[in-house]
Amino acid sequence: MAKMKKEKNGLYRKNLVLGKRPDGTYIRKPVYGKTQRELEQKIKEITQQLNHGIHVWENSMTFRELANIWYENYNTEAGETWKYGQALIIKKLLMPSLAEMRICDLRQLHLQTIITTMSKKGYATSYMKKVKQLADRIMEVAVGSDLIMRNPFSQVKVPRKDPTPRRALTEEEIALITQNWRGHQLGAMAMIMIYAGLRKGEAIALQWENIDFEHRFIKVRQSAGNVKKVTTIKEPITMAGVRDVPIPNVLLTVLMEIRKSSGFVFTNNEGGIMSDTSFKRQWHSFQSYLNICAGGQNGAGRYIHRVVVIDNITAHMLRHTYATILFDANVDVKSAQKFLGHADIEVTLAVYTHLTKYKEDKAIEALNGHLDEMIENGQCSKVTPIRKIEV
Repeated sequence: MAKMKKEKNGLYRKNLVLGKRPDGTYIRKPVYGKTQRELEQKIKEITQQLNHGIHVWENSMTFRELANIWYENYNTEAGETWKYGQALIIKKLLMPSLAEMRICDLRQLHLQTIITTMSKKGYATSYMKKVKQLADRIMEVAVGSDLIMRNPFSQVKVPRKDPTPRRALTEEEIALITQNWRGHQLGAMAMIMIYAGLRKGEAIALQWENIDFEHRFIKVRQSAGNVKKVTTIKEPITMAGVRDVPIPNVLLTVLMEIRKSSGFVFTNNEGGIMSDTSFKRQWHSFQSYLNICAGGQNGAGRYIHRVVVIDNITAHMLRHTYATILFDANVDVKSAQKFLGHADIEVTLAVYTHLTKYKEDKAIEALNGHLDEMIENGQCSKVTPIRKIEV
């Protein structure tokens, strides 16, 4: 067996014998490692692959080529919105580092470096998991095709990061929207998102035929998504997204006022389906409208400055507010899961757990405030001290 040698560049080398040529000479291939242990591990893996008929040095397929094969041939039934999202991840996050690398040269550290860099840039844990899972699925194609022995990305660790706390609307903000929804084009949509918990895409795709006024249910059957800046209507990603949401009295009044015979409930200015760009523009206008309703003012020229008196409100806050309403109304977690359209009950439980902790913190804050006020007012000094009783 060939001996291990240390090169001038510090790497360890060992020649691996692959067989004999017709003339009787040996076919040797050098294998390198940064340490003796790494080199031995590489030789072990290469030997295993050769024993399984995997021609290591003949495999020149790159990650770019493998990713293209996976994208074109392994997702034929996937929706266009999902495929577009996967393509963006591949292009923007995986290709810059991995594109031209041979798949037989890829190691755990290559994807781990990408994930760690994402973590430092502030990416959410859920999104980093998507990237890891995507890279993992691509490499499984190579394993299943006997191009490599094992998936080098399967053991990549995704850092656990505390998610940014989502807040629900305050009672004042709920009242602000509820009392002033009629004055803006997006007001009714905001009411549906607060009092029925629809996602933005579900509200955009909502049609009048999906509203059952007799039984007072909103039938969520589809959602709007954007593929290459084009809005399309599709079925919800999971079966849990298909659901019937009860219409409370406050929302029934809104829907009766704006009721039409058919078509989309909410449209753009031309009467067509609302695009993502159109929604963002209208939402910005809606926030300005609410700000004025609350006593603020818009800027105009050099001498009239904009006065903002409300906090920033996002569309998802309205849905989180609906979850809070369910919690405050003592709706059981299973029913809440159904109304919110969560595929995994753990998601609903996480929301309820967060709300429980929030309520507890508020209770402790109120208790401390009350006790501090008692001490400041001297009420504690009026309490008769307990006498020690000698037995």
